[in-house]
Amino acid sequence: MSATHRLSRVACATLVIVLCSCNWPDLTSGNDHIAGIYLGIGYSGFTSDVFLTLGDRDSLQAQAFSGGWPRRTIYDSSVEPKRFRYWSTNPAVATVDSVGHVTTLSVGETALRASVAGMASESIRVAVSPPASALVAEPTAVSARVGDTFTVSIKALDSSGRSVPDVIFNMGLDTTWWAVTSVPLEGDWKLHTPLVLHFTAKMAGSVRLIATVQNQQAASRFQAIVPVTVESR
Repeated sequence: MSATHRLSRVACATLVIVLCSCNWPDLTSGNDHIAGIYLGIGYSGFTSDVFLTLGDRDSLQAQAFSGGWPRRTIYDSSVEPKRFRYWSTNPAVATVDSVGHVTTLSVGETALRASVAGMASESIRVAVSPPASALVAEPTAVSARVGDTFTVSIKALDSSGRSVPDVIFNMGLDTTWWAVTSVPLEGDWKLHTPLVLHFTAKMAGSVRLIATVQNQQAASRFQAIVPVTVESR
């Protein structure tokens, strides 16, 4: 082997050693400044409130991200499940363990938070409802004229047909905007059974009022649907 080739091989080896000793950016090195933490059930790209039914179990997901643009993920609980510290402000309602598993223990509300490297997340509210088997609306259908007010009663039932109080539900429509009826005076989000809702017919048309139990798990989001027909004066 010529002296030139030997020198080239030595130079290449030296370059490899130098490159390997460099400190390349590491997404989980902790050297980046943590600007905030996303915390939620399931996908953690945003912080959101959580609705569960007593007896449900679920898991928190947390992501610590950098400032600036584009944001970079510094720590991710799906990669390092024990990196974050979690806690519940009301462990009598729900507890959270060292890897983010949530266990519901009683009906009520609590707040969950996560922290890492001295940074704490915003609180997310967890609302726990009692178990129920169905939502029932009365009347089952409504006919009204423009300008009329009418009521719809919503209650939850257990498997024996008994009314269950404090089941959280929301109220929506199958149309864009509240074009035919008004938003119920009681609100359209986080309502509790049993409840009588008050509506006003705004214009002629047909719509369906949809009451849906609030729960992170699709199997628990049962509904009561009331068709409404509004005629002109």
